[in-house]
Amino acid sequence: MQDESELEQYDDRTIEQHGTAMSFPDNRNAQRVMTVYRAARIGAAHADDLGLIRNISTEGVMVETQLALEVDEAIVIEIQSGNPLPGHVRWSRDGRAGVQLDSSIDIVEALRTSAADELADRVRPPRFERTADADLHCGGQRWRATTRNISLSGTQIVLERPLNLPLHALATVRIGGLGELSGSLRWQHENGIGLRFDKPLPLRRLQGWLHDFQRDITNATAADARSRRA
Repeated sequence: MQDESELEQYDDRTIEQHGTAMSFPDNRNAQRVMTVYRAARIGAAHADDLGLIRNISTEGVMVETQLALEVDEAIVIEIQSGNPLPGHVRWSRDGRAGVQLDSSIDIVEALRTSAADELADRVRPPRFERTADADLHCGGQRWRATTRNISLSGTQIVLERPLNLPLHALATVRIGGLGELSGSLRWQHENGIGLRFDKPLPLRRLQGWLHDFQRDITNATAADARSRRA
């Protein structure tokens, strides 16, 4: 198992292959499994989470997640943005779960990554739709904004009005709970801007922010329900 310091320096190209078998009740044949340490969006009906894939085969994955998952629950595993892999939970305990995928996959393609300067057919890490207050700093000026989504490699923000900023301009975005993140402007459309971070966020840092974000929403919803009953 990797320790926390290794996960802070998480590199999603680190893959080791082992000839072990993943156990699923409905699968009689042992499968060759690849042990990986790979970030993924774990999406359930009630919430989503930045999880960690511990191993993967053509028919299933074992994930580490803080979501409370039930046996037979339908979920999606999203390793690459926009490419969800649907499946069902076969077991869940101690923060890990075994997921049987609904369809067989090509492991090499599922784990494919892109170089930082690759533009065509670029593979991006999974995005998380979150709306949070933010500030954009560019060229000595500052603008109020909100996030639309965030990933380990970048964020999409929405400004109060459209701006004409130079493409690839260096900028920083301040997001509550994450601090200042430096990067470059990759695209603009109306009042939306895409920012790619100079360095990927450490997995545990983004994971903690997502958990705090969800906790705050849960607490606010509970407080609102109590005030309505009062």
